[in-house]
Amino acid sequence: MEKIGVMDLSMYPNLILLLGRILTTPIMLVYGLQKLVETNAFINNPATMNMLATLGYGAPAPIWLAYLNGFFQFASSLFVLFGYKAKLASYAIVLWLMPVTYFGHPFWSGVNAAFNEAQFYKNLAIISAFLFIGLHGAGRYSVDSFFASRRLVTRSALSNDR
Repeated sequence: MEKIGVMDLSMYPNLILLLGRILTTPIMLVYGLQKLVETNAFINNPATMNMLATLGYGAPAPIWLAYLNGFFQFASSLFVLFGYKAKLASYAIVLWLMPVTYFGHPFWSGVNAAFNEAQFYKNLAIISAFLFIGLHGAGRYSVDSFFASRRLVTRSALSNDR
């Protein structure tokens, strides 16, 4: 990494990855927890109804879907926040958000156009943030990095004992 004067810049990419994880995950944590606590908010959500209507389901969302959705959002965002399997969790969130964004917020259909357009573009920004985390990983300040460094120390100690 480069230096400016005596200042070493090698720590900044890892700090930026940590900051990115901290700033990206709250939306998923908050709304995932909300779905677990207030299942009716999910079931009566216009995006949920749009998605189910588009997919031809026609009936209200079952309560188990609210719990499954909330658990997925909450757990996967915790994985990303703490940097445990962050790449896998980030890509899972992206794969989940793509159909949710397309089917849940079809502003082009004219139904709640202003609301759905804002939600659609917000979701695109969230998708891009999780794509960057998936691409770059969690960085040095993460659970995965901690365990990886411990494995290296253990392997090194074992190889020195021979």
